[in-house]
Amino acid sequence: MRPLIAAFIALAVGQPAMAQSSVELPIAPGFWTNDTERCGNVHHGYVFDGKRWGALYYYGPGGSMGPSAELEPITRSRKVEGGFTDMQFGGVDGAGYFRIKSVGPDRALYRVGAPFRDEIQVSDEALIRCGYAALSPRMQAAIRRFAPTLAVK
Repeated sequence: MRPLIAAFIALAVGQPAMAQSSVELPIAPGFWTNDTERCGNVHHGYVFDGKRWGALYYYGPGGSMGPSAELEPITRSRKVEGGFTDMQFGGVDGAGYFRIKSVGPDRALYRVGAPFRDEIQVSDEALIRCGYAALSPRMQAAIRRFAPTLAVK
């Protein structure tokens, strides 16, 4: 996972707030990873469980350690330009942003805008959704531990 994104999430969730009971995003709940990965051996990605979004991963050399999760309740979502939906975490609406849009069945574009000096640095990740049954037993165990509602075969 990109350290900049993880650090930005940690900063963005500074204030506690109540999450929405269900969140409207243009993607289905599930485990999402980079479109360059294969679902059967992936060791990092993102989880959307209907209420929370964040990273779920094994870390260390070759993903040999973990699992770890950085899932945060989505407190607000809203449609923005370019077909994206903006996600807000923890009641904070700062300079940076997290956005997602569907680009086809089980495909999405994840955009993060992070403040850097006098500008917003934008990074895009093309994502695919991996079905639970297609994941390795290790990643299935991580899903059961951190996002049990997604553990459906």
